[in-house]
Amino acid sequence: MRPVVFLCLAIVLCPLATAFAADYSYPYSDPYQATVYGTPPDQIYRTQQMVKPKQRSIRIEGRNIPEVFSYSGEMLYSTALQKGEAPLIFIIAGTGAEHDSIKMGFLTQVFHEAGFHVVALSSPTHMNFVISASRFGAPGYVPHDVDDLYRVMGWIKETVEKERAVSGYYVTGYSLGALHAAFLAHKDSVAGEFGFRKALMINPPVSLYHSVKRLDSWLTAENLGEVTVREEIESLIDRFSNYYRDADVTDLDDNFLYEMVTRVNMDGVDLRSLIGVDFRLSSSSMIFASDVCLRAGYLVPPADYPLTTGKPLMPYAEAAFDISFENYMDEFLLPYLKHLDPTMDRYTMMRQCSLYDIRSYLMENDKVVLIGNSDDVILNDNDLAFIKTVFGQRATLYPSGGHCGNMMYGPFVEAMVAMVKP
Repeated sequence: MRPVVFLCLAIVLCPLATAFAADYSYPYSDPYQATVYGTPPDQIYRTQQMVKPKQRSIRIEGRNIPEVFSYSGEMLYSTALQKGEAPLIFIIAGTGAEHDSIKMGFLTQVFHEAGFHVVALSSPTHMNFVISASRFGAPGYVPHDVDDLYRVMGWIKETVEKERAVSGYYVTGYSLGALHAAFLAHKDSVAGEFGFRKALMINPPVSLYHSVKRLDSWLTAENLGEVTVREEIESLIDRFSNYYRDADVTDLDDNFLYEMVTRVNMDGVDLRSLIGVDFRLSSSSMIFASDVCLRAGYLVPPADYPLTTGKPLMPYAEAAFDISFENYMDEFLLPYLKHLDPTMDRYTMMRQCSLYDIRSYLMENDKVVLIGNSDDVILNDNDLAFIKTVFGQRATLYPSGGHCGNMMYGPFVEAMVAMVKP
């Protein structure tokens, strides 16, 4: 329910973006405001009819689930199926997001209205996915995360095909989920289980490492001064908690979220730190889940096991708040990958978590398309140059919108659907 959308930047326009300039009037020109505030309620794209997605689950037999996570033994996902034959689109959530989050629910409605069977999947970095479906238990390494997604998508494919006729397969995702969508298309070009007709990337990072390093930088002493990360997180949580307690709330819908971030006194709050906090909350949950599932001793000392449902978890959460994603990659993920493959090194890990690793495939395959914003703050000049060079006319970049801030804005939605609609 957090109103922040994490990740953004600012720079050049892709050639295709200028074609929309005359019709484009998204209200926020500042990319940080766009990322935090999103799309005002009166400018959100509205579908003609609302469909109620069905929550489903997958349980992997014989999987060892730590007692403290016993409530999360099944991998949750949701579907919204057409009545008759239709193409099916998989939607992959962004960092730390669940299958039924606000953005995922919105995309589900949009693509269902466009005529697709829809399957919405949580990010492999979400706690439920880590606990119930991850083979290696250490999310953030894109090849492993994509293998996990591809495997569960195959199981879901079998289930859906028993219920409905499927005329073809598509895949999309936003933010980190967009990076995953590209890698899924690449993997499928070899494995061939789906034969994806289109893979749509919505506001993707070019390099996972470089983007999260930028996000982490907004929670350093250089940006926060003498305030610690933990203090910044507690301060922001207090602000929103107070508003929620005092507000006349009848429904936690998009209007409420917009009202909350625009009416809460944000004076003195650096929007960059707010974005960084949102990302840190997601990554800290992921790190805690991974540490417990692997019993790695990174956050939870061996003497504290077994963790039970009655054990206070706040001390571990507070410790996780202080861990940047870069530290997690260097201190936890890389050593684990080297344990699995002694030839692994830091450069290889970073490259394999970026679009550079599949550059040739992306240049040669016109089924992968991209939509985003030229002021996305997790991107730099090199990232935008990469997008323009590799995707060319297959990329649509708007002049403003931050990171996913305009994802619900009418012109953006219409262009997005047009890029994949059969």
